[in-house]
Amino acid sequence: MRFASTARRLPREPARRPSLLSGYLQEQRDAVRATEAGARSGDADAVHDMRVATRRLRSALRTFRPVLRRWQPVRDELKWLANELGGVRDRDVMAARLGAELDTQPPELVVGPVRSRLRLTGDHARALTRLRAALDSPRYRTLLGTLDDLVAAGPYLSRNRLRKAARKDLRRADKRLSRARRDDELHDARKAYKRARYAVEVLRPAYGKPAQRLRKNLGELQDVLGDHQDATVTMALLRREAMRAYAAGENTFTYGLLAARQQRAAERSRARVTRVRKRAGKGRGWLN
Repeated sequence: MRFASTARRLPREPARRPSLLSGYLQEQRDAVRATEAGARSGDADAVHDMRVATRRLRSALRTFRPVLRRWQPVRDELKWLANELGGVRDRDVMAARLGAELDTQPPELVVGPVRSRLRLTGDHARALTRLRAALDSPRYRTLLGTLDDLVAAGPYLSRNRLRKAARKDLRRADKRLSRARRDDELHDARKAYKRARYAVEVLRPAYGKPAQRLRKNLGELQDVLGDHQDATVTMALLRREAMRAYAAGENTFTYGLLAARQQRAAERSRARVTRVRKRAGKGRGWLN
């Protein structure tokens, strides 16, 4: 008897499709690996995409903790990696934001070597050096191996429990925004909505357009809150650079001008929150 020919006639067993949760975790693990080379070279898009993947993984570990309890220590390692990526990404974004602001000003209002200071070149170079060291470290390699183990474990939660977890995250975010009065509280609300949006992303393959619509609306609210945070952080950076310029004997007029513009930008973003929040409150029925 020729077993080989018999085997060829047997139907191939279909590959098992991952659950919604394990499929999402796999996508983010793959994104971390795929962007490593670009992040190492300092490519802005790769750094951003890798950072987002680490955030999504951390968020999933937190939101769906009941089935991922043994993997909770990974959250600290992902936070470490995200911070190293953020050191590069945040300086890229800040330098671009400030450069665009300077481009809108009449030349006579840009006094002294403001543009060269606000390129943040030195800060960026130091942050990129730290990121490369992190990506070369045994700690990072261990993290990758742990993510591989997490994906291989194939964690599973039913759709009903996934919806329940996403609904809980949304309610928590709504409460935080309702209570927010200070800048840091608005930032906390933004982070809460980001977790809720990521939870909705897990469900998108199963629920299609309703999930995509809610994800989009939550993203818009998150962006408005993010604009407010960016303006607040930019004001703090301008104060720091103004003090450095003053210590070096430079004119600080332009720093004050830019800080005032950022203050107005923060106020405009805060004024938009109510309208955008109303839109983000719609289309949640499918989560019940």
